[in-house]
Amino acid sequence: MLIQIECVTTQNDLSEQHQELGYLLSDALQVSFKEMKGVSVETRVGYTQTVLVEADIVVYFLVDNEAYLNDVILDSSKKNYKLLLHDIPNNQQPDALKGLQSYYLSKFETRINKKVTLELPIQEGYRIYFWLLISDLALDIYEYQIDKVDYQRSVFLGETSDDLRMERLLLKRDLKAYGYQVYPTVDYGQNTNDISTQQYQDLSKSTVAIHLAGGRDGTDSDNEVFSVQEWEEKVTEEYVGDHQETFKKLIWVPPAIRFESDKRKFYVEKLLKNIDEHELSLTFRTDLEKFKSIIHSELRDLRQENSYDDVDDMYKRKVYIMNDIVDKTKANGLASKLNTMGFGVLKLDTGQGAKLMRRQHQRHLQLCNSTIVYVDNAPIEWIKAKLQDNLRASGLGRKEPLKVKAIVCSSFSMVTEITDLLEHNPLYQSVGVFADDDVMISDDLISFLSTL
Repeated sequence: MLIQIECVTTQNDLSEQHQELGYLLSDALQVSFKEMKGVSVETRVGYTQTVLVEADIVVYFLVDNEAYLNDVILDSSKKNYKLLLHDIPNNQQPDALKGLQSYYLSKFETRINKKVTLELPIQEGYRIYFWLLISDLALDIYEYQIDKVDYQRSVFLGETSDDLRMERLLLKRDLKAYGYQVYPTVDYGQNTNDISTQQYQDLSKSTVAIHLAGGRDGTDSDNEVFSVQEWEEKVTEEYVGDHQETFKKLIWVPPAIRFESDKRKFYVEKLLKNIDEHELSLTFRTDLEKFKSIIHSELRDLRQENSYDDVDDMYKRKVYIMNDIVDKTKANGLASKLNTMGFGVLKLDTGQGAKLMRRQHQRHLQLCNSTIVYVDNAPIEWIKAKLQDNLRASGLGRKEPLKVKAIVCSSFSMVTEITDLLEHNPLYQSVGVFADDDVMISDDLISFLSTL
């Protein structure tokens, strides 16, 4: 498969820096296909707006942050995609590209209070978002061109403001891992009439609608009151009003928000209270992993499946404690303390051979409500492997993501070390890190486990 990355600029010539970014994207796509799917792809970079006859996929890379006055000629025989280096508004893009789904290289970084995008050298804090976005694009291309996925279920995932783009990517990947087609698959644009028409079509094909509400104002629409993201929420609310028995609208608000304006703050406050134009919304202000669990619970209900009826009673409300063999004694101490407090504890049985232990490990991950990785003398690589097992648990047939994931350390110094290890990886932001007291369990850990 040949993927052409076509750099599009408003200037007469493409700058050397933008050419380098094009080649960086080319290399990144090759790496993503190889690492995720074991597939080798060929990529070529162009900047003459001439589509190669032999190309199967064309990715248009818009490099400028100003209006594009010249149009682009699309080859309708090929699948086309659109990458944006900056947030160029839809109405300022080449006409032929306006309808293509946008993959945004830029995001607003609330930690430093400014927008970041792809540049050389790649900023350390930006790398995770970059690879997440490229893998998202690669997966979409793979499913269309190679795997030919025919989804039987669909979910609407609304566009979000630039401060929650990483969270939207993580939700999209989670939903697709569970076999859901995610809409929209095109850009609606900024005209509210067009948004309403296209969104109603996508909602009619979906099981549930999900929106993310951050602190940024969002993309301007042709309506003076509502941004594009707010208008999408408004359209969904109207749709739910007509389909209350069969359709739900879920909204996620992050626990901590930095508001761009008082207008946006007022809007989110109304969301949280479910008043005015949000009366039919189900709004949740929680961490992302808990919101994933809520989504999957709603999706199960809508599919009229029982929650845990087919699971043995002994597995309900259980905590699975994982420990290296060198930490067995101290981990057993924690298990005993949890047992006395009414928590059911799952642990691996010893002396049954590696194959049976692996099978039991997978079974515990599939059916438990929470996991605790216990750390005393266990090596760092072992810890990372167990965290990876937590992330892969959804691929073992779980009916919902793991609600609670914790690391319990034997000392406060180790808590600091493990926290430093996890804090730069967004995949582990919902993992709690706690110290194990020789006498009692910390209040923080009990509070963390109280959601079970």
